[in-house]
Amino acid sequence: MISEKKEETMLQKEMISCKVEKNIEEYIRIRRLFHEIPELGFEEKETTDTICQILRDIGVTPMRLEPTGVVAYIGPKNGYTLGLRADIDGLPIMEETGLSYQSRHPGKMHACGHDGHIAGLLGAAFLLKEMERELSVRVKLIFQPSEENTKGAAHIISQGAVEDVDAIFGLHLFSDLPTGMISIEAGPRMAQTDRFSIRFLGNGGHAGKPHQCVDATVMAADFVISAQTIISREIDPLQGAVITIGSLHSGSQYNIISGEALVEGTCRSFDENVARHLKAAIESRAKHIAGCYGGKVELDYDYGAHPPVQNDAAMAGNVARMAEELLGRRLSHVPPLMLGEDFSWYQQKIPGVFAFVGCHDPKDKECFPNHHPRFSIDENALSDAVLLHLAAVMAAERK
Repeated sequence: MISEKKEETMLQKEMISCKVEKNIEEYIRIRRLFHEIPELGFEEKETTDTICQILRDIGVTPMRLEPTGVVAYIGPKNGYTLGLRADIDGLPIMEETGLSYQSRHPGKMHACGHDGHIAGLLGAAFLLKEMERELSVRVKLIFQPSEENTKGAAHIISQGAVEDVDAIFGLHLFSDLPTGMISIEAGPRMAQTDRFSIRFLGNGGHAGKPHQCVDATVMAADFVISAQTIISREIDPLQGAVITIGSLHSGSQYNIISGEALVEGTCRSFDENVARHLKAAIESRAKHIAGCYGGKVELDYDYGAHPPVQNDAAMAGNVARMAEELLGRRLSHVPPLMLGEDFSWYQQKIPGVFAFVGCHDPKDKECFPNHHPRFSIDENALSDAVLLHLAAVMAAERK
């Protein structure tokens, strides 16, 4: 009996894998549909409408979140519930791919693979709906808005979106990993992300009379250079940390000394002690530099915009084993990334696992990273995304 049951399970896994591979063209069609309509965080109305319609078409009842986003259930009405999450927002980037299905929304682009995340979760939903009577766990599909500005997960959690969820699974497509490379590993996977905004206030005036002014541009420039030594001289080299200045705005014309400069950036780290040191160091340097030049400073430091992504060890092991069985290949080791992900807010409430999925065709000589205006994916990776969602469900059923 045991061997017969094992053989039956293996046949079921082979059947699922075959169905996923057979449906790859449909996953590609859906991904391209969403690629054409990128929308920014909390503005994803057309995206939300389209997800709802696709779910209705397969007999799943969607429930809209406020102001955007969707949740839906597949499986038994009660019992253990597994959440499957996909983020749905785009980025404020003018697309330069030249694809036939390029963004129809000027200045907006799916430059981070979220169109593929939507397609991967919808593809899993198709098969889960087919197998609904066989499911022993309830699956909650979560199409989350506004990941890019780090606000979406916390917002929908506040609406009670995961109150009935026992564990959660999510994934991300990365173009710097080759297609076929997949990582599902325990422990820290992505960094705590802090955001800061520093306004240097001086006294503007004529470019030819600098002695009458307090130059905000010089204060900002001094801070940008000085901040880099926080990492190189104050943080243990064995502790990962990053300080990036992403934006500096100062002045209005070449011959006017600026009286105000705005510097915006981010700190990334995995360790709480390191994170707190970075915050203190950024604030201390900004105040000191402003004081040295006779200026003032206004500081806004958003500590823990989201915490680090920390995969639950037991769940990661179970999902990884099931994924290897479904995929028919070994998973890979990928070191933790200094990127941020608001999936971590779910993990503050319930056990969660976040997977990295490669989507760069090794035969393609050009590889543009996530957030680049020419970013695209190897669409063959969509079948991996679908199978990983299914692996998470099957691992939960085996619990």
